[in-house]
Amino acid sequence: MVESLILPVDVSPKESLYYIGGIALEILKKNETPMGFIDLFSELNKKLKVSINMFILVLDWLFLIDAATAEDDGVVRLCL
Repeated sequence: MVESLILPVDVSPKESLYYIGGIALEILKKNETPMGFIDLFSELNKKLKVSINMFILVLDWLFLIDAATAEDDGVVRLCL
């Protein structure tokens, strides 16, 4: 099941964690400063409409691959 979220075979690639995570990383990189959780979600939704559930899965994916970290105050930081 997880494989189908990361790189789905039967749906649009734009619905994958891999693609959405890339967009989120692009936003964090362009911003050049850490962003709040809600700010990142808002900016991501300007580019690509995602549910809060998918956004949380994307953040989990980015944390697992050490591409981003989260602080206790809700700030998301780019690790790359």
